[in-house]
Amino acid sequence: MRQAGPQGMAESVRDRRAVRALVLSHEDEALMLRFANPFGGKDVWLTPGGGIHPGEDDRTALHREVWEETGLRLLDGVPLIWRRVHTYPLRGEQVRQSEDIYFARVARFEPTSAHNPAHGEVDIFREFRWWSLAEIRSSGELFVPRGFAGLLQQLIANGPPAPPVTLKA
Repeated sequence: MRQAGPQGMAESVRDRRAVRALVLSHEDEALMLRFANPFGGKDVWLTPGGGIHPGEDDRTALHREVWEETGLRLLDGVPLIWRRVHTYPLRGEQVRQSEDIYFARVARFEPTSAHNPAHGEVDIFREFRWWSLAEIRSSGELFVPRGFAGLLQQLIANGPPAPPVTLKA
């Protein structure tokens, strides 16, 4: 698909499907990955996850991505809690990513990227951290999705929403 870019020039937009998991400890700490911002801005804290491979269903992709990025084997039946669509620049094109974000309550563990076959990803993930809601609220860090602290607070207070909530980009 093409859309108007700066100065009215047509710019290509590539659609991408992705899945993520909000991994929350029994102590209400969210496992986040610090992502090196490729555009030179502030690093971003993300939930584990990534793109769905051709021929792969959402749940298979979710299990694979979380395993590769954290070493965690998810249980079956994790609920879908949030959906979002956002657009970002990548290597001269615009990517419109549709993400489904699932919820996993787990015992706290030591995450590892040792299972990630994408060496380029390992280089852009700077660290793992378990964050409490209070730490997120008092931090000057950038968390994704937008409004993450409020979303996490609602999830902790009310449990997974039914149906899933569609988030603003």
